[in-house]
Order: sequence, then C-alpha cells, then structure tokens
Amino acid sequence: MVNKNVISKLSDRELEKYIEPTSRSVSDAVKYAYEILQERGRTFTLSEIEQIEALIAKKKENEQFVDEGWDKGLTADVNAIELYTNTLIWMLSVIFGVFFGGALQVLNFIKIKNIKGAGITAFYSIIYVAIQLVIINYISRNYPEVSQNIFYVNFILSGIGATGLFFIRQQMFPNDLQYRAKSSIVPVIASIAISIVLFYLF
Repeated sequence: MVNKNVISKLSDRELEKYIEPTSRSVSDAVKYAYEILQERGRTFTLSEIEQIEALIAKKKENEQFVDEGWDKGLTADVNAIELYTNTLIWMLSVIFGVFFGGALQVLNFIKIKNIKGAGITAFYSIIYVAIQLVIINYISRNYPEVSQNIFYVNFILSGIGATGLFFIRQQMFPNDLQYRAKSSIVPVIASIAISIVLFYLF
C-alpha cells in the first residue's frame, strides 16, 4: 500500500514524474503526487488536469488485474515495464541453482535502474553459490550415506537461497511498481543449456 506521508517527502521534481503519462506508479501514488503538488501551489491547466485524471482512472482499471500475492505488482497492462516474475526467479533458483535466479533478478534491478539492488543481488548470489558448493562437497566427502541423496540436499539448499533472493526483492523493489511478465522462454532454455554444459565439464 502506498503511504501519502512517504510521497509528501519527495521534491516537486520527483512528484512531477509520478504524474507523467509514462508513469509506472500505481493510481494512489499518482493521485497523492497530484494532490501534494496542488497543496504546494502548483497550478495545472485544464488539459493537464484531464490528462492526470485519465491516467489515474486508467491505472485503477488496470489494477483490477494486479497480483497482490507472490508476484506483487504483476499486471496485464501492456504499457507496464517488462520484468521477470518472482515465480520464474524462484523456479530457476530451485531447479538450476541460485546463480540462475539471481541473474534474472539482477537484470530486473538494472531494468528499473536500481544499481544498488543489482549489486546486492549479485554479491548474495555469488557468495551463496560458493557456500552451497562447500557444503555439498563437505557432505559428499564425510557422509557417504547422505551423499547418495545429495540431489535432495542440493534442492533444499537452493530453496533456501531462493528465499534470500525473494527477501532482497521485497526490501529493495518499489512498492508502487507495476510490471508485466517478461517471457520465460530464453531464461529457461539458457539455464538448461548451461546446466548441461556444466554437467559434462564437471
């Protein structure tokens, strides 16, 4: 949910971006920005008022189909930015490894120009994969009875790593961002191909 008090702390220039025709913010955020600018003395022409009100109405209509669960912000709006979904990132992380899901999340952060989020995700993914490999190797060498089921251990560790990626996204993605799902075909094919190559190399 969008907090008006948070938006009110933004500068006029930042608020202006909320009411632009290309704004990707939710209807409430646009509405609050519009109201705050008016309270600060900003005057709007009749055409500007019509454009902003139409923008708010259109966003409200599209928000009837916005996911508020696992893929929060996912919409059917064809004008929304394209990003990889949490579901896809989770599945690739669990099936192929955190590195693959992390790569998609890094691309998402870069797409919305959040370099800090991209950097933290990349760092986390690399460190987690390294730790996971150490754990798998340790179990394989010291617990032969468990190593027979190493696939399940790896699956569990990947699931834990995927949870970490989800937590990072929840903390660093804008709460008012709406997006449409980017095709999963290329990431899935790439993950399968890379996994096959790694399997035969190692």
